[in-house]
Amino acid sequence: MAPISTPAVLLRAYDYGDSSRILRFYTQGHGLVSVVAKGVRGRLGKGGAGLGSFASGELTAYVKSHRDLHTMQDFSCRRMRDGLGRGMLRFAGASAVAELVLSHTEQESHEGLYLALERALDHLDSVPDVELPAAVLSGLWTVTEALGFAPQVEPCVRCGARLGATDVGRFDLAAGGVRCPRCAEGAAGPRIGPIARGHLARLVGGELPGDLTHSKQHLSLVSDFIEYHVASKPLKSFRFLAGLLPDDTAPAES
Repeated sequence: MAPISTPAVLLRAYDYGDSSRILRFYTQGHGLVSVVAKGVRGRLGKGGAGLGSFASGELTAYVKSHRDLHTMQDFSCRRMRDGLGRGMLRFAGASAVAELVLSHTEQESHEGLYLALERALDHLDSVPDVELPAAVLSGLWTVTEALGFAPQVEPCVRCGARLGATDVGRFDLAAGGVRCPRCAEGAAGPRIGPIARGHLARLVGGELPGDLTHSKQHLSLVSDFIEYHVASKPLKSFRFLAGLLPDDTAPAES
């Protein structure tokens, strides 16, 4: 059987036996792929030098249909993303993005998701500290959108009317979007004003708003949205991540 080669991102690694590891990659050509990397612990062979969390490169593996675990031949690393180790928030944000991908995806190709994952990790690896909260939130929203679960920010998720520049609505979690003021009367869900609504739209679109505030509230919203529509249970990394985000008015730190 000939091996396959595909661009891949390493999301998780576990020790296996005395010298090997089980690695979980999200790949451009085959979706989620789990492999055994034999003999990589304690030496540099078979791609072991580049097997750091969130590294990108070319994975070569023997992939058999109808099997959950395959055999790695080599991993040629092209980007280590060492910057993720410069601060806890960077690494925690990358871990949350990885957990989101692992919680939903299967062994099938999804070009848009692969690109969204790469972009999210690149932002977290390289942006200035002041942009980190926005990079975390944008990464989570863009990966969620790539999975097919984008929130509806405009128009109203109930009546279809466009919200005005000063309108304060509510986010309807079950419906997956923002209600206008009229449809929000008597409804549950967090209030969302025009500034927060604008920030949400930009985050979902992959932008990093320089004037972002209330990052913890934004994280609570994306966490609830993911639990309801994507993952069916709370993701473990989100609670830790919430403790690292800055206060609403404090300067962001890594």
